Formats: sequence, structure tokens, C-alpha cells
Amino acid sequence: MRASPTAPHSRHRRATLAGSTHVPRRQGAPWHRSPADHPALSDAERVAITAARDEDVDAKPTTRRDLLKSRAFWGIAVPRFLAEPAWQTFNFFIPLYLVSVWQLGLKSIALWAWMPFLAADFGSLAAGVLPRWLMKRGVPLVASRKITMTVGALCMIGPACIGLATSPAIAILLFCVGGFAHQMLSGALITLCADMFDSRTVGTASGMAGTSAWVGGMLFTLLIGQSADAFGYDPLFAALAVLDILAAAVLWSLLRSRPRTPVTLREG
Repeated sequence: MRASPTAPHSRHRRATLAGSTHVPRRQGAPWHRSPADHPALSDAERVAITAARDEDVDAKPTTRRDLLKSRAFWGIAVPRFLAEPAWQTFNFFIPLYLVSVWQLGLKSIALWAWMPFLAADFGSLAAGVLPRWLMKRGVPLVASRKITMTVGALCMIGPACIGLATSPAIAILLFCVGGFAHQMLSGALITLCADMFDSRTVGTASGMAGTSAWVGGMLFTLLIGQSADAFGYDPLFAALAVLDILAAAVLWSLLRSRPRTPVTLREG
């Protein structure tokens, strides 16, 4: 009986999958420690983590419907809904913009189009560095995230001015400002779920907020193609800045402080 020609490929895929999961585990093992014996934690930090776990176990469970009634959840989900279109636009439309507006060829796009995404990496780092710097100067945790998000939203004014660019290089520079700004504000928003919800709820809250973000990105992406043909790209990039600044306003309006009673989920 002749063997299936796909069998070697299946074995190869299984081996690749096994290796891709095994290697990260082996890489992470040397520095993984539980909070109980982690050398980098002070006694005060260890006690705080243990106490938080005890509170989570004793907390009264609640339903997903109750999570939707939480002001803190909407204070994160709505800003993420408004802010996500910027990243979707950068991902899918930077090359199209460079071709349509500046008539760049494939080689030129390959030379320049990666730069905004490198800038986005630095924005992700800034999303962690700036709150830490603020907290060292007495700013509360949640307020430091909100300030970081607001700074990123204001920096989105840069890509809103792409219509004023006089060369592809200036346009790419403004895209770099946008990539940095968006990942800075996005990192602050994503982290807020861990700041506002306890360990039994944070995964669900983060997932639901992420769904809100991707719905916002999807809806904007459905509109941007037709709008770009009708009005050009300049109003669309300006709209991204407006959405991000509006997201910052919603964040400050709805998310005021950490809930007194942690929101947890009932299993099932």
C-alpha cells in the first residue's frame, strides 16, 4: 500500500510545532521564579503579592454581565475601540499611501515603510518607562497610565499633518511619530486592565477590551478604502488623531480610580 504523500509533511509540521513550544519553555526556565522565592522581590512586595492572591480567592464572584456594568471596563474598552483604527491604518495603508500619493516603487517602499514599525517598538518601551518615571515622582499608578496615554494621543497630531508633507521622507517621519505615539498609548491602555481588575478577572476584561479594539479597527478599515478614493488620505489621517484625543477624553472621564471592590468572574 502506497503511503500518503502528505504524511512526511504532517510529521514535519508536528515536529515544528513541538519545537516551537518546547524551545521557549527551555529558554524561559532559567529565569522563571515564583513570587515566593524570586530574588528580585523585596519582602514588602512579596507580602503584597501574597495578600492580593488571598483577596482574589476570597472575593465574591460576579458574572460577565456584571463586568459589562463596570464603569472601569468601559473606561478601557471605549478608548481602545477609538484608538485601534490608527494601528490598523498604519498596518494596511502605509504602502498604498506611498504608492498612490508619492508613486513610490516596490524597492523604495521596502526601503522606507518599515521605519514606522521600528518607531512603534520604541513607543511600546515608552509605555512602560514613562509611567515608572511618573510614579517615582509621586503620581498614582492609574494616573500615570492615563498621562502616558494622553501624551501618545497628543503626539498623534504628527501623522494628522501628513497632508502637509512635501516629500516622502517627511511623510515617513510623520508616520514614525504616529507609530511611536500609537504604541505608547496602546501599551498604557492594555496594561490598565491589570491595574484595575484582580487576577480572576483581568484575562476576561482584557480579552473583551481587545475585542472592542478590533471591532473599532475593523469598522474603520471597512470605511477607509471608499473614503480614500472619495476624499483622499489626508482627512483620514486627521481623523485618527481626533479619535485618539477623543479616546483620551473618554479615559479621563470614565476611569477615575481603582474599584474599591475587585470585579471577578463566576466560573461557568
